[in-house]
Formats: sequence, C-alpha cells, structure tokens
Amino acid sequence: MLTPRVKRMKEKYFDTIPQITAERLVLATEAYQKFAGDAVPIFRAKVVDYIMENMTTLILDDELIVGTATNAYRGASLHPEFQSSSWYISDIDEFGTRKKDPYYISQEDKVTILETLKYWEGKSMEDLSQTAMPAKIRELEKDDIICVGLENGVSGETTCDHEKILTIGLRGYIEECQRNIDSTLPQTMEEQAKVDFWKACIIQCQGLITYAHRMADEAERKASACTDEKRRQELLTIAENCRIVPEQPPQTFQQALQAVWFVHVYFYIEVCTTACGFGRFDQYMWEFYKKDVIDEKNITREEALEMLECLYLKTCEVYEVRDSWYATAFAGYPMWQILVVGGQTPDGKDACNDLSYLCLEAADELQVKQPVMALRVWEETPEDLIQFGCRMIQEGQANPGFFNDDTAIKISLGKGRGSTIEEARDWTIVGCIQPGPGGGGTDGSPDAGYVNMGKMIEFVLHNGVDPATGKLAGLETGDPREFKNIEEFKDALKKQILHHYDLIRTGYNLMQSIHMNRYPVIFASMVTKGCVESGKSVQHGGAKYSTAGLYVTGPANLADSIAAVEKCVFEDKDLTMDELIKACDSNFEGQERLRQLLLNKPEKYGNNQQHVDGIYKEMMDYIADHVQKWNDARGGYYAFGIDSQTMNIPHGQVTGALPDGRLAGEPLCDASSPMMGRDINGPTATVKSVASMVDEALHEGALYNLRFDPKGVQGENGLNIIEGVIKTYFEDGGQHIQINVVDNETLKKAQEKPENYKGLMVRVAGYMAYFTELDKSAQDAIIYRTAHLSQN
Repeated sequence: MLTPRVKRMKEKYFDTIPQITAERLVLATEAYQKFAGDAVPIFRAKVVDYIMENMTTLILDDELIVGTATNAYRGASLHPEFQSSSWYISDIDEFGTRKKDPYYISQEDKVTILETLKYWEGKSMEDLSQTAMPAKIRELEKDDIICVGLENGVSGETTCDHEKILTIGLRGYIEECQRNIDSTLPQTMEEQAKVDFWKACIIQCQGLITYAHRMADEAERKASACTDEKRRQELLTIAENCRIVPEQPPQTFQQALQAVWFVHVYFYIEVCTTACGFGRFDQYMWEFYKKDVIDEKNITREEALEMLECLYLKTCEVYEVRDSWYATAFAGYPMWQILVVGGQTPDGKDACNDLSYLCLEAADELQVKQPVMALRVWEETPEDLIQFGCRMIQEGQANPGFFNDDTAIKISLGKGRGSTIEEARDWTIVGCIQPGPGGGGTDGSPDAGYVNMGKMIEFVLHNGVDPATGKLAGLETGDPREFKNIEEFKDALKKQILHHYDLIRTGYNLMQSIHMNRYPVIFASMVTKGCVESGKSVQHGGAKYSTAGLYVTGPANLADSIAAVEKCVFEDKDLTMDELIKACDSNFEGQERLRQLLLNKPEKYGNNQQHVDGIYKEMMDYIADHVQKWNDARGGYYAFGIDSQTMNIPHGQVTGALPDGRLAGEPLCDASSPMMGRDINGPTATVKSVASMVDEALHEGALYNLRFDPKGVQGENGLNIIEGVIKTYFEDGGQHIQINVVDNETLKKAQEKPENYKGLMVRVAGYMAYFTELDKSAQDAIIYRTAHLSQN
C-alpha cells in the first residue's frame, strides 16, 4: 500500500502537465559564447559545468531523492546544439495544443526562448545534417522510406557501469583520469585527444559534485525554514547525502539511490538523450539494501520500499522534446528507462534476491510508466517471482517485460565479439530490449535507422518507382511481370532491402563522423566501461563494445506479401502479377473479393504455420547476415533487430495497398508481432511463430507485443495461461515478450472520456505509455492488436 507521502507525490505527477522551460537553453547559450575556442571535449565539458553551477536547485515537497533536469517539475529542456531552432520556432505555438505529446510553455519562457534561439540559427547538429546528408538519402527520409539516426540526437543511450560509480564515486574517476594525464606526455594528435578527454571528464565530475553540494545547501536552507520536525530531519538527511554522493562512495541505501539518480539526471542535462537504463539494479544495489535492511536493520523493508518508489517517481520527470514527426514515430513521451531484475550472476548462479522482489513491488504499487521493468528469466528463476510479474500483467499493468536469459546470453556472446561467458551472463539492456554484454560495457547507440518494408514491396512491384510519388526512388530490380517464380521475387526484394540499409549505413557513418568532431558526450562516456581506459568517448569507439542498431518496420507484411504472391500468383495462378499490381495501385477499389482472397487463402505469419514463418525467418536472417558484417565509423559494427516503436504508423501512412491484403495508409505490423488481427489460432500458435524466427543471429533481439482480452485470463487459471504462454515462448527460443491485458471496450471508452482513464497504461514498444496521452493513430494501432481470449 502506498504511503501518504507517495500518494501525494503520485497525485502531483498526474495533475501536472509536462512543460518546456527556457533555463537550460539560456545557460547553454551563455556558456557557448563564454567558452568558445577550447578543445572540443573540454569546451563541451565546460558548457555542462556552467549549467550545473547556475541551474535552479529544486527540492520538492515530500521528496527523499532529489535532483531535476530542469527548473520545473515535469520539465523539458531544449537542446539547440542538437535540435534545429527552426522547428523549435515554428512549433512553439503548437506545443500546447498538438495531439501528439503536448507541452505547456509559459508566456515568459516563450519570449525568452524565441529571443535566445536567434543565436542558434543554422548551428545545430540537425541543421548541419541537412546540408551534409546526400540529397538521395534526404529524399528517402522525407518520403518515409528510410530513417537515419543521429541527425538531431546523440549516439549514446547509456546503461552505465553503476557498480563502479557506487564503488569509487566521482572522486575516484577524477583520480583515475588525473593519473592517466600525469602518465601521458602527448607526442601525437591521438595522445593529445586522450588528454583532452580525461581533462573534460574531470571538469564534468566537478560539475556534478558542485550541483550536489548546491542541492545540499538548498536542503539545509529549506530545513532551517521548516516547522515540521520530521520533514526537517528528512531535509537534513538529504543535505548530508548530497555532501557525500556522488563525490564519494555511498554508505547507505538512500545514499546509493541518490548517487544513481544524480548520475542519471546528469545524462539529461548534458544532452538530449533517451534510453538511459538502470541496468541490473537488484545486483549493484544489493549490498546497500542488505546492509541497511537485513544486517544492521538501520531501516525497515517498508522504508526501503518508500525510498525506491520515490526514485521511480523521479524517473517520470524527465522528457525529450520532439518535433511532430518524431512524436508520431515515438508516441507517448517515451524515455526507455529500463530497470532489470533477476537472471544469473556472472558465474552462472541465480541472481534473484529480496531486492528483486522489492523492485517489482514498487512498480506494482505505483503503476507509473517509468522505469520500465525487465524480468530476466532462466531455469532457476524462483517461481514466485515469475508469478509476481505475471500477476502484474494479469491486472493490466503492462509491466514487466519478460526476457529469456538463455537467448540473451547467446546474443551477447555474438554481439560482444570476444566477450566472455561471464560478461554474457551479466548482460543488461542497452536501449529498450537490446541485450548487451558486460553490464555497463556496451555502447549500443540503438537507433542507426529503419527501413520501411512496405515500400520495399512497392518498389519491387514497380521496378524501383515509388507509386506514391512517381519517382525512381529504389533499385531497378526488373519488371516483376517477367519474374518466373517466387525466388526471383524474393531476390529482388533482398537486393532492394539491402540497398536501402546500405544507404542508412552511409548516412549514419557520416553523422557519426560529425558527432566525433563536434559533439562528443563526456560524462556518459566516462561512466561507460572502456572509455576512461581508452581515453576516448563513446562517439570515438571508447566503449568496450560498440554497436549501432538497424531496425525494420513491417516485417510481417513483408512475409505475408511474399506468401501471397507465391500462393496466388505463382502456384495457384488466381491472378497475374499485372492484375495484382493494378489491384494494389487502386487500393483494391471494386475488388474486395480479390482482397479477401489475398487475406484468407495464403498462410499468414503468427499462426504457427511453418512455411510463412520460414519466409519471415529467411528474410530477417538475410538482412542480419549482411548488415552485421558492416563496420560503423567509430570501429564498432552494425547489429540488426526487429523493433519499430510506433514508426509503423508514419511508415504505414505513406505505403499503398500490399499483396497481403492490407489497405493503403493502414499501420504496418507492430514490431515482430503478426499483422494486427491475423494471428487467429490463439496465443500459443502466435508465440511459436514469433519464436521460430528469433535466435542469436539477431543481435538487437526482437520486440514482441502480445495482447489478451481480460475475460480470457481471469483468476488462477488465467494466471497460469499467461505464465504458460511466456514459458512456451522461451522454450522455443523467444527472446522478449511484453503483454497487454485490456479489452477493446475499455480502450474505446478511454478514447471517448480520457479524463476517466488517466492511469490506463499500455505497452507501446519497449516502453509503456498512458493510453490517453497517445494521439488517436497510436491508440488505434493498439486497439487493432489481436486480443486473445484463451490459450489453445
């Protein structure tokens, strides 16, 4: 049961609209003008240090864990170094009224923002990318055929080495960097770059230490004016904690929580980042919990739970401002803060402890969308922990997501390219569902790009021409009317698909090169394994393991379309290729019987039918086999996975009707899940289909959404159904599964009367969102998902 404190904090959260504030923009602008001329990493460090020395120190009522990324509760900063001032200005009057992730902006801040942005005209990474990116790639992006990462964001989504931070504190990092500087007399450009990086790390550490001490001053100030003795003592404890951490190693559970949060809030002040995960929280926090709760009994388990819930509520305060397109492709204010529990220790023993349970209990009680819980499952995971997670799912919380340890370990061994079995067992999530070896040693940079499979099909059907624009946008793979068999059709698709991933590689490597020279991320690099040792930022390949994720939208539509062409055109000759092309071009107007034939006669992925599932796997493995041999600009390599976030909505909007029977403009399939409504043989058949194509060859894994109608999973039997489906999926090799339990009636009522459903959470992709905060297109895409009634 939530304590009165946490209830008040949760009510405040739900009653506060996210808002854009001007403070970081103003301070960053002053710093850019003040420190221009320093070496790039030192300059970047001084900018953030200046912000930390001057930003508002905000301590809110009831808080036990403090620190905010802005000067307002639920505030969002602007990062003009990365995002273009042009859309900041053009969208500023629409942020408060747009249907996709709206923000409040005060009139005072609006005036300040518009005035300050004059300095940034044409200076952002996003502006630079528009002039640097080849015209061909820009055109494909504009037409929603591909998407290239890094154009307006950073190349590091950080799951850092929490264990080292809690062991040595920032003072330990400063001393390590200073030793490296003292032992290096630069004789080459590369050696000087290392020294500059280490100096920048020291500046950044000092910036966060200064901020923590300023927070201590603020806590003491508030304590001196506080008439409530209990709160006064809490504020004094907060002050004491902020004097110690993150500069020194924490001594208590609360200090450890505070240290972790200070590090995380710094990520969002430094750059406009997302997907900064908490890693294996129940492992690196265990010794502090055990000492305070179990061994010395300094605090009760209930007090530890309240502290943990206070941390969870802090994670809900951070935001990244996105333009309208990105707010559609990544709907629901996602930040992808993943907290991992369970699994194995590096030496292969069960890792679960009482803190594993407490982490789930906190999420269960709070029912907020951050952090997203990830439960690692293997053969020795306690049954009651698995059932705890299943019960949360049964109750409609859409949390936790479940991860198969065995598959993730195999992926990590391949992804790490030299990682040990101990590092692989210590895998954690970098991004939203992507496993990386070594718990804080992988820079995943997950968003290298996406390819729209619907457009790939259209390009093959039109010999490279985009029927939506009439432009020759793709490869000329030949007149499909002359294809003699399905193999020629698939070969054309493979060429088309690989060509577009190669274009993403070109664009992404270009963006990486610019980031290396202009936008290295210092603090997040420093706390990632390998960077201090190598003297390089993650942008320069300093992390122990570096990958860049390539993704796909519409893979089920691809497989279903191939199966339809094979069955209806080449095998049964129900229609000619020409007739198929004309039917798709006309959006099946006047040809509903033909569309129903394409929908119902061929096998559809998601029903445990070996042939079409095999087509899916063949196409995905082909992509993975090729792109995962490619190096990126920093010496890492590309990793492939199946994930679309809500990119399937804008990519579907520009895609015409397809041979699988999908109509023009409809969303494409949801990540690795079957096309909505086509998995009709029950959840067991569905999970077997998805599991059949997931293996260690996909280094980014496969995001899988499943939905149950609550009527099908009620009571103890329903709980067993949910657990049985998860275990079946994992036994067949599946990597990740997340489950919504909600019926269409509830979702439609929430659309009609959102004020009555503020807390209704749904799984969107590797993150959760409040259903009523999604725009209607994203809501409808969730409603379209098959709601399974029972296991069969």
